[in-house]
Formats: sequence, structure tokens, C-alpha cells
Amino acid sequence: MKSGFYRTYDADFDARLSNQTHAGNRWRVNDETISFHPEHGERWETQANGLLQIEISENLRDLTAAELLMEVWGGHPHTRNKRFILNGKGEYSLPEVGTANGHCTYSYPCVPVELHHLVKGMNAFQFSCERGESFWGHFIIDTARLCCYLEEKCALDTLGLLSFQPEIAVSRLGDSSTIKLSLNSASEHHSAIQRVDYFGRYSDFDDRGMNSEYSWHGYTQKHQWHNRIGSSVDAPFSVNWDTQMLPEQTHALAFSAELTLHNGLKYRTPVREGIQFGDRPYSVQLIHCSNLPAPFWSRAGQKREATFQLDLDTQQIEQAWLGVRIWDGGEGDVDHPFLLNNYPYTITSGQAIHDLVFTEIAVDPRHLRTGENKFTLCSDTEHHGIEILLPGPCIKIKVPRAATQKTEHSE
Repeated sequence: MKSGFYRTYDADFDARLSNQTHAGNRWRVNDETISFHPEHGERWETQANGLLQIEISENLRDLTAAELLMEVWGGHPHTRNKRFILNGKGEYSLPEVGTANGHCTYSYPCVPVELHHLVKGMNAFQFSCERGESFWGHFIIDTARLCCYLEEKCALDTLGLLSFQPEIAVSRLGDSSTIKLSLNSASEHHSAIQRVDYFGRYSDFDDRGMNSEYSWHGYTQKHQWHNRIGSSVDAPFSVNWDTQMLPEQTHALAFSAELTLHNGLKYRTPVREGIQFGDRPYSVQLIHCSNLPAPFWSRAGQKREATFQLDLDTQQIEQAWLGVRIWDGGEGDVDHPFLLNNYPYTITSGQAIHDLVFTEIAVDPRHLRTGENKFTLCSDTEHHGIEILLPGPCIKIKVPRAATQKTEHSE
């Protein structure tokens, strides 16, 4: 996470510019030959041209860096080489997070861009992709935001301040810990802050779909934050973080905060590194499926299954949680589209919203078995259906420290 002052500019959807003819404010990107496909070439989606525009008003000489943040449905499995050209000046690649290998994905690329590739005014981002082994190379950008980082003096002048040095204050972590800001001039700086969102870098369920458990956690949906550590709108902007179901950590934790200021600027604090857990009388393990289908996607009544292994007496489990990310194209008329060992758990919106749904819910330990456990997915929709996104469904279990277990992890 880059620290400092920045201003954000969002892409405004214009159906005329993107050559869209149907279905909402999102940018569709297609492979280069899909218009000539004998089966799909006449579909309205293939008319989308992958053009996205963002207008900025910055004096580029006042900037220190810029980056493009996106919310991306990874598209049809096996679509590859997602990329864009900025203003005809430079080509940039989006990180590959599993789509090219046949998985369903939803991710949050953050792509630094060269300042000399930007213009003051309207900036054109021309996206493209390749079909690879897919039947149709295709992905969707739900939102895009350009972050422009300002020289510190320019930002302080707009705030009417001589300095601004908020830092994260946090001590050794217990089951519940307080995280807050430490400000160098409390009364003056409190009045400049509208909201504070706190984030952590630690090992846990990959809620951002970026193919890494040890990473910054918290994701956006239509630019609104979800699953971050917490947020506050009242000075001194402290939050309490419950870590009782946080898995065992092999790295020290790190923290940062995003400050939304009353004048429209944002500020990212320097990263606070090296925070350690206190001793816990229990252990929390994150358990992955060992045989995740590629893609893990059901429609037209096709069942899909994945399994995970528990090598312990399930009576030792004090708590269990299910975490799963899906792209919700609907379950059709199936009463129970998602089962754990034949027990139903709700992971869809029930409204076929054609968007990301992240579920983290308690699991009855009695529904778990020693040995092999099975997830079953089924939708009977004609199109779309339910896509289980990487990293796939995961189980977190809390057991006494003395209990032992072995888990199998998928790559």
C-alpha cells in the first residue's frame, strides 16, 4: 500500500463510448476475433469495445505517482492476457489470478501507471484480452478508479496545514484489540478528517481473490469497503478488532489506514509493521479444498463437488466458519444449491444479482466429519448459474491448543 495524499477519479460509464447496448453500467472486454464467431458473434455483448475513460483535473507536475484500481469479474474460464493501453502511450498487464488456468475469479487489480502516459483531461484506457483455451475470451470491469498521489506540499496547502503525520497506534494483539490513530496535532487534524478505514496485512481467507492469503484484507463493491478491520467517523477514530477466528500467523501483522478528508483528498498512513499476537489457548486453522474443480461452476442441473480433509476428532471443534466467494448468476429452482456434507448453507443472494457475493457464516460442528468432507454445488438455470470463485470454499476451525490436526491445501 502506497502512503501519502491522493485524490481519486472514477470512470463514468457512457454506453455510447463503450458501444454497449444492454445490461447495466459495466465495461465488457472481448477477445479480438469474437465478432466472427459462428455461434457467439451476433450476441450483443460482443459489440462492447473495451474502452474506458477517466477525466482528471490534476496538474501532472504536482503528482508523485498514479495507479488504476479496478473491480474485475475474471470472465470466462481460460480467458488470458488481460491488459490495457493508456492514451496510446503504454501497455499494462492485469495480474493473472487463476482465470487462465480455468478457474472462476473476481479480483481487485491495482496497476501503477506512468505519469507521462497520463494527460490532464480525459484519459482513455483501451482494454483487451485473448481467448486462450476459452470458448470466448471475455471479462468485465465493474468499476475503475484512478488514484493520483500529490506532492505533500501541494496537499498541505489545500488543507491549510503545515504538517500532517497520522500514524497507527496498536499494541500486542489479543482476542480483541483497539486500533486507533496517533496525530501530531490532535484538535487541528481531527477537524480535517471525515472518516477512517483500517486495514491489516495478515494470513486469512483470500477475500480479494488475488491468489494470496498473506496480504492486505478488505475489498470494495461499487467502491464501498467491506471486510476491513473497521471504520470510524468520530474522533479519536478508534476501532475494536475481534481476532478470535483469525488463523494462526507465520508472519508479523501490519496495519494501515485510509483517511477520507473533508476537502475531498484521501490520505494513506505509513504501514505499521511488526505487530505480534499474544499467546492463545486455542488454535484456528484455515482449511482449503484439496480437489477444486476448474471451473467450479454449476448451471443446467450439473452438480459440482469438492472435498477437504479433517484429521481430528470433530468433537474437539469449539467453533467452525465457512467462507466462500461466488458470482451469483442464480440457482434457478434448486431449493438448496450449496451443501456441506448434505447440509444446506445459504451462499447466494436468492435474487440472481449477477455480482459478487461473499459469505462468512458459522458452521455447526456436528455437520463436519473426521476424514473426508464434501461441498456440493447445483444450479438449474439455463445460463450463468453459480460460480464459486477462487480460493474456493474454505473452513475455519477453532480447537484447543492441545488438539492436533493435519490439513491438505490446494495449490
